[in-house]
Amino acid sequence: MNRILQILGTLIILISCKSTKVGQESEFKMEDDSVNLYAFIGEKISVIEFDPNENNTQIEIDSITGDTIRRMSYVMDNGFRNKYKIVKNVFNDLKTDTIEFVAYNHYGRPGFENYENVILYISLNKKKDCYYHQKYQYDPVKKTKNGTWKGLNGESIEKLFNEKKNGVLTSRGLFDE
Repeated sequence: MNRILQILGTLIILISCKSTKVGQESEFKMEDDSVNLYAFIGEKISVIEFDPNENNTQIEIDSITGDTIRRMSYVMDNGFRNKYKIVKNVFNDLKTDTIEFVAYNHYGRPGFENYENVILYISLNKKKDCYYHQKYQYDPVKKTKNGTWKGLNGESIEKLFNEKKNGVLTSRGLFDE
């Protein structure tokens, strides 16, 4: 009789426990090497402003007249050199634990620097061998008690990524419509 009560008590405890999907949401990851995009959950290490107009003059000699031509270009944005720890790859694999990239922002400092953890969207400029932030694109995220990553309003990583993918990133030509 005592053994039956122990078994019955154990079953009641197991049945009454709330089941959780530990790790299920945070396992979302997609890959498509034909798309020049990397999305990852990052933890801020540094965000340092720089002058994007420094060294912006090119000097050329006119082939017909022999005159010296100075060509100057101006960037109307603030420039930032960013370093982030890669917590988790979301789209394509950066194959490193930290990443450095450049971001430009017309309105001042980049909004993503205000959050400890964010999904960042970057692309590689192969000519300059440098990663660039997809302007204004980021999603603040937080780690839940059960170890999954969610948006600040409880959205899954998959939902956050697909909203960017099907919206602004498709409009920019990174994905086919």
